[in-house]
Amino acid sequence: MLLGRDVELQAVDQALAAARLGKSSRLLIRGEPGIGKTALLDHAVEKAGSMRVLTARGVEFEADVPFAGLHDLLHPTLGLLGRLPPIHASALRSSLGLGPRIESDRLIIGAAVLGLISAYAEDAPLLITVDDAQWLDRASSEAIGFAARRLVADPVAILIAVREGEESPLLAAGLQDITLGGLDQTSATALLEKAADGKVPADAARRMLEATGGNPLALLEFGRDVHRRPSSQHHDLPVATSVERAYLRRADGLSVGARNVLLLMAASGMADLGLVRRGATALGLEPFDVESAEGARGLVVERGGTVEFVHPLARAAIYHAASPTDRRAAHRALADAMTDPNDSDRKAWHLAAAAHGWDSTAAAALEAAARRARESTGYAAAASAWKESARLTEPLELRATRLFNAAESAWLSGQAEEAIESLDAARALAQGLELRVDVDTLNGLIAVRRGAVAEGHRLLLGAAEAIQPVDRLKAIRILSDAVISSMGAGPANLHAIARKGLDLLRTDDPPEFAIPAHVAFGSSAVLADPGSGGPQHLQESARLFERVPPNNADPLLLMCAAIIGLFLRDTDAGRVLLDRALTLARDHAPTAALPAILSLLGRDAAATDRWALARAQYEESVRVARETTQIRWVAGSTAGLAWLDALEGREDECRAHATEAAALADQYELAFYKAWSMIALG
Repeated sequence: MLLGRDVELQAVDQALAAARLGKSSRLLIRGEPGIGKTALLDHAVEKAGSMRVLTARGVEFEADVPFAGLHDLLHPTLGLLGRLPPIHASALRSSLGLGPRIESDRLIIGAAVLGLISAYAEDAPLLITVDDAQWLDRASSEAIGFAARRLVADPVAILIAVREGEESPLLAAGLQDITLGGLDQTSATALLEKAADGKVPADAARRMLEATGGNPLALLEFGRDVHRRPSSQHHDLPVATSVERAYLRRADGLSVGARNVLLLMAASGMADLGLVRRGATALGLEPFDVESAEGARGLVVERGGTVEFVHPLARAAIYHAASPTDRRAAHRALADAMTDPNDSDRKAWHLAAAAHGWDSTAAAALEAAARRARESTGYAAAASAWKESARLTEPLELRATRLFNAAESAWLSGQAEEAIESLDAARALAQGLELRVDVDTLNGLIAVRRGAVAEGHRLLLGAAEAIQPVDRLKAIRILSDAVISSMGAGPANLHAIARKGLDLLRTDDPPEFAIPAHVAFGSSAVLADPGSGGPQHLQESARLFERVPPNNADPLLLMCAAIIGLFLRDTDAGRVLLDRALTLARDHAPTAALPAILSLLGRDAAATDRWALARAQYEESVRVARETTQIRWVAGSTAGLAWLDALEGREDECRAHATEAAALADQYELAFYKAWSMIALG
C-alpha cells in the first residue's frame, strides 16, 4: 500500500485499464531520488495480472553502450522479429547485435520497435515499464520515445520513470507527465511509524518531514531510529546525500573484503553475479567475502535469482565512498573478467575507468567500441566513446582525429553543442592539412544549418581553397555542399560559389562528386541566373544518378535527389529521385540530415496537393530541427506550414507559423523564408 499517492495510483490504474480496453496509454513519472517512482512502477507490475509485461532499467555505467536498454526491454519479444518487414527486422537485429551491422536511421529503428511491441501485444494487453530512464542510452531512449508517441489503438500501457533534473530524450516525447512531490504530514507520519514500528511523537514527525521534504525513502531510512534521533542530523544536507550516508552506515560492520565485493557490484552496473565473482577472484578476495556482500541486508536484495542494490542511491554510496585507487582497481578487475566478445563495449568502458593518465590500450578499445556503435547507428554512443578515447590518447594528431570523429558522430546524432565542443578541441590540436580541413568543413556546415550562414561560408570557402591543391574532389564537394546547404538562405554569391565548384569538375569524375556540383550550379542558376543553363545541369545530374548504387544513403546525395526531384517533378526521372530520397531518408539518413530532406519533400508534397503528407513532413522536419538546433530548417519548414495553413484556411495557425518563421528569418538573415512567410499571410 503506497501512502499519500492516491492521485498517482489512480493514473496508473487508469493506464492499465485503457490498455485492457485496447487503447494505448503513456505516463512519464518524474521526481527526485527516493520519491517513489520505482514504487509506482512496481505497483503497475503487481496490478498487471494477466497482461504481458516488458521491463527495462537504465544503468548509469551503461549510458554509453548503444541499445543496451532496448536489448533488455525487447529480449522476450525477439522471437517475433520474423513478423516485421525485412528492412525493419534487419535494422533491429543490427542494433541489438543479433545480425550484420548496417547503418539505419533512428526512424526505421523506431518503426521496428513499434512493430515489435504491437506484435507482442496481439495475444494479450501489454505493460511496459522503464525505470531510471535518465541512464538509458540515447539510442534506446529515442527508439522507445518514437514508438510511444505513435501507439494509439494498441493495447499497450507505457510507464517511464525519470529522475528530476536529469536529461533524457524521452522528456521530449510528449508523454503525459506526473511529477511526484513529497508526502503530506499525515502520510509522512504514517510512513515514519511504519518504519519505527510504533508511535512517533508529533514534534519528531514534523522535524523529520522538514528535514526530508516528505521524501518517502528518506523517511523510511531515518524512521528506523527516529526515537534515538532527538533532532535531525540532515537538515543541511540534500536528501540524496542524507540517504547515501544512511546506506553507508549499514556497511560499517562488513569486512574490508566484503566492502570491496560491494564496490565491484557497484562498479559493474549489472546484476551479474558471475562477473562480480570473477572480478573478486582477480582481486584476490575470498569466497566468504562474496557471501558476506551478497547477504548485506539493507544494501542489496535478491531479485530474480540475482543480487542487486536496493536502490541506486545505495550503489552510489558504496561507489563514491571508495578511494579513486580502489575504484580503478575494481574496474580493472571487471575488465579482466570480461571474456565474452559480446561484452567488448562494456569492457572498453571499464578499461577507461581503470586508466590513470594516458592509456593506449583503453583508448584503442574505446575506438573499436565507437566504430561498432557508428556501424549500428548508435551515433551518440559513438561520440561518447571517441571523446573518451581522445582523453586517454597522448599523440596529439591521433587525439585530434579521435576528437573529430567524436564531433562527427555527435552531429549525426543531433547533438550540435557537443559536436562544436569536440571540433574546437580538435582544431586546437590538429597539425595535418586534411584533418584541419575536415574540422573546418564540419564546423562550417553546422554553422550554416544553425543559421550562421556567413560564418559557415567563411569556413567552408577557406577549407575548399586550402584543400584544392592536394584533393580537388574534396574541394568540389565542400563548395557544392556550401551551396546546397544554403539554398533559400545563402548570400547573393551562391551561384558564383557553385560555378567555382563546377569549374573544378572533370568529365571522368565519379558521379558522387559530379552530381552535387551540377545540382549546386543548376539550382542556383534557376534562382539567380535563368539564362545560364540551370535546367540542363539538373537533367545531367539526374542521368548521373543512374550510376550511383540505389542504396547509397550519403546525406548530400539525398539532398541532391530531393532538389532534382523538386525542379523536375513533372518528369519520370524527377519522381523516381523524389521516391528514392523519401525511401532512403526514412531508412538510413542520420538525424542531422533529416530536417533538410524532410523539408524538401514537404515542399514537393505541398506543390502536388498532397497536403496531409506535406504537413506531416514539415512538422517532423521542424521537430527534429528544433532538437538538433538547426534554426535554418526550423524557419524554412515553419514557413512551409504557414503556406499550408493559408491553403487550408487555418487563419490562426497561419498567423502563428508565419510570425515565428519571419522572426527567425529576421534574426538569422534568412530573406527567402521571410518573404515566404509574409506571402503566406497575403
